[in-house]
Amino acid sequence: MGERAWSAQQRAVFDWFRQGEGNLVVRARAGTGKTTTIIEAIGHAPEARILLCAFNKKIATELGSRLANPNAEAATLHGVGFAAVRRYMTGVKVDGSTKRADALAVEACRECDGESPPSTGALRLVARLCTLAREAAPFATVEDLLRLADAHEIEPDDDDIADGFDAVWIAERALVAMVIARDERPPGGVIDYADMLYLPVVKGWAKPRYDLVVVDEAQDMNACQLLLALRVAKGRVAVIGDDRQAIYSFRGADAGSLDRLKAELRATELGLTTTYRCARAVVALAASLVPDFTAGPANPEGLVETLGYDRALAQAAPGDFWLSRKNAPLAAGALALLRQGRRARIEGRDLAGNLIALAKTLATGKAADSVPQFLARLTAWATKEATRAKAAARGDDEAAVARVEAKIAAIEDKAATLRVVAEGASSVREMTSRIEQLFADDGRPSVVFSSIHRSKGLEASRVFVLVDSFGKRDVGVEADNLKYVAWTRAKTTLTLVTGMPAGT
Repeated sequence: MGERAWSAQQRAVFDWFRQGEGNLVVRARAGTGKTTTIIEAIGHAPEARILLCAFNKKIATELGSRLANPNAEAATLHGVGFAAVRRYMTGVKVDGSTKRADALAVEACRECDGESPPSTGALRLVARLCTLAREAAPFATVEDLLRLADAHEIEPDDDDIADGFDAVWIAERALVAMVIARDERPPGGVIDYADMLYLPVVKGWAKPRYDLVVVDEAQDMNACQLLLALRVAKGRVAVIGDDRQAIYSFRGADAGSLDRLKAELRATELGLTTTYRCARAVVALAASLVPDFTAGPANPEGLVETLGYDRALAQAAPGDFWLSRKNAPLAAGALALLRQGRRARIEGRDLAGNLIALAKTLATGKAADSVPQFLARLTAWATKEATRAKAAARGDDEAAVARVEAKIAAIEDKAATLRVVAEGASSVREMTSRIEQLFADDGRPSVVFSSIHRSKGLEASRVFVLVDSFGKRDVGVEADNLKYVAWTRAKTTLTLVTGMPAGT
């Protein structure tokens, strides 16, 4: 990096990579130059073979192009796992579809007791839970799988429960499917993404190969990824992440990974707590949640302001981010701008697909040609799903109550989003066309509306956060983490927007 002036915190990290003993945890806050620091630090490491574990392939490619140390390589842990699988399984191929999980579910349920075979829906739930558990809980028990299913809304419907295919049955069959995945060679040698992590861990195929293993974004890694990283290390391990950006537990990420790994590895801890992204005013607000978060000496003063919804929306300009805890306000805001002839889009093609799929499911009979009939069916669907969520709850402790409330909030949000899209529409077909338009990205500058989860890793000069999109249920560490992530996307101006669009 030439004559760059490194901070004292960064130099401490370099010193550990150069000559430190044992293992290391680096708690790196938002915008603190984490990636640049890691790349430079690896350049100081003396080890003969170094692995930098990246969260996804795109990041791995970028990091690999920046590594100057010839002894270092960047890879995803899926890639590392696949390399291990190929050493023990000839002719193996990867299929990213659900075919592998579906086949495992069918095999696991082949000899089930009962008068009727499991429904397609029940088989699909077994497949989903088997896939999730292979990544998030590779050594799970039935009780572990029940908790995992509860946290990820993997629940049989009323008909399946009546036929004997309840939550316990789903968990038991998913565990059988995991055993089959572990013990039997897959037909045609075809595995899926979950197997790329699961098989090397549970079969002991992951062997110590690297003198130094560096794990980036550890708070976003699932349990199997972290186990794999530790098992390929034969020397030092450095784990980097921000526990206050741990917001993906619903995807199976190991939210407590930094503290757990620090204890397990008996690691030294260093911090990167000075941000070079966020203006001082933004840092001052974020520090109310994360006290060690500080601003760099050259950071501008910036601005944190509070505006009402209508006034804030009038100020929106291409390049701005609008962030919300819920999706319905995103649809309302983006539609309002599009109707005014202004450029706007919503992040998240997966959300668009989910909304369209639900709309098509409900648009049968009279609801196919009548928006009022569709909305009536949507209301009935939301009521039924909320009732089912309450009935399926296991336990009455605080965590169990919180999970049920989160499920109901997600159901309500999905219904509210479709109601917003339906406003003024003449048909369900027009609704689905609107959804496609809202999520289309033609590459031109737009006002970008995004959930906070989808905004992670992004930044903008001006960021608007819908503060009232946080409800009474949004309390505790993960809710505070979401606020911290949202606020720290802003480089210069952070606008806290009060009020909500109608219908959300």
